[in-house]
Amino acid sequence: MAAPQMLRRTSFWLYFAWATLLSSAGLALIAQASSVAVEVNPQAAAGTVSTVVGLISIFNGIGRAIFGGLFDKIGRMKTMLLTDGVFFTAIMLLVVSMLTKSFVILIIGFIVAGLGFGGVTPTNSAFVSAFYGKKNYSINFSIINLCLLVASFGGTIAGLLFDASGSYFTTMIFMAAVIIAGSLSGMMIRKP
Repeated sequence: MAAPQMLRRTSFWLYFAWATLLSSAGLALIAQASSVAVEVNPQAAAGTVSTVVGLISIFNGIGRAIFGGLFDKIGRMKTMLLTDGVFFTAIMLLVVSMLTKSFVILIIGFIVAGLGFGGVTPTNSAFVSAFYGKKNYSINFSIINLCLLVASFGGTIAGLLFDASGSYFTTMIFMAAVIIAGSLSGMMIRKP
């Protein structure tokens, strides 16, 4: 399907909203992760914080492989819902870590968040191919990835929320809200 046709489909815009919302949550976390770690454990050494934050990227890569394979095995809807669930679970773990000041739970939360955020990119690719075909795949895939332009403001919003509240807890609430909104958007998608 040609790009102009794809852009006229409700399925495209619902998916675009899902990918944008989940990516904004992931980018908000990445932008604030080191500060969240320091809020949980102010005595943590800079090297420790860097290593722990790096786990998000490592598990993002692992999540891409896992969720790419899952799309082929269980389909789009289940993969998207699983991505939502994993990512939401990560946020709940991070909230618990902030409330209890548990660095161990924070580390687990970062790992799970990396896995969940890693589910977005391969789903973008598989979605475009499954819904709109291979003929115009390159341009269609490029268009769907424009969601990252909008999602990049997730980090900015997280920073503004911290400035307003003085805590990264508000960032977690923002992330949970956009994941829930994304999940609702994803559940409305129907194959064209």
